[in-house]
Amino acid sequence: MIQGGDPTGTGTGGKSIWGKKFDDEFRPNLSHTGRGILSMANSGPNTNSSQFFITYRSCRHLDGKHTIFGKLVGGMDTLNEMEKVEVDNKDRPIYDIVLEKAQVFVDPFQEAEEQLAAERAEEVAKKEREVEAVEKKKRQNQPLKVFRDGVGKYLNIAQIKNAEKLESGSSSSKVPPQKKQKREASNKFGDFSSW
Repeated sequence: MIQGGDPTGTGTGGKSIWGKKFDDEFRPNLSHTGRGILSMANSGPNTNSSQFFITYRSCRHLDGKHTIFGKLVGGMDTLNEMEKVEVDNKDRPIYDIVLEKAQVFVDPFQEAEEQLAAERAEEVAKKEREVEAVEKKKRQNQPLKVFRDGVGKYLNIAQIKNAEKLESGSSSSKVPPQKKQKREASNKFGDFSSW
């Protein structure tokens, strides 16, 4: 493997983005299997900072000890060249190896933000549905307004009369309907003597 992420170059330096060490995040579906696994270097449990390493081959003995957070999906020729660089008696490369550029193909923060936004939208929609259900239940459980006794006691006669007045007022301005003309029957009964 090759290790990096220490700005001091001593193997003991570097701070996390939070300015302190952070906890391990092991996932059972992730394993140090194959070349190009990107994992956090640490000095014991829950001591992750800025240092990381990239595997040259499978290192399953590191599972459960180092947090895997990525995998190389390109640039294997560069990894091959890094592996060929000679090292000193402390396993440090004789020549400085500098990663000038890296590209993140799947941004976990973007996925998390999208998932969080979807969950929040679903929560808002759920609350709106609950409020609507309560309002609907209130409307259904309200007693009917009684306008008088007897048959038709729930009918608002005043409202019906107002509607009729409006309708008759608007129909008077219209052209009066034409009288229906009688149609003559197409089959006329005539002389049945030929039967």
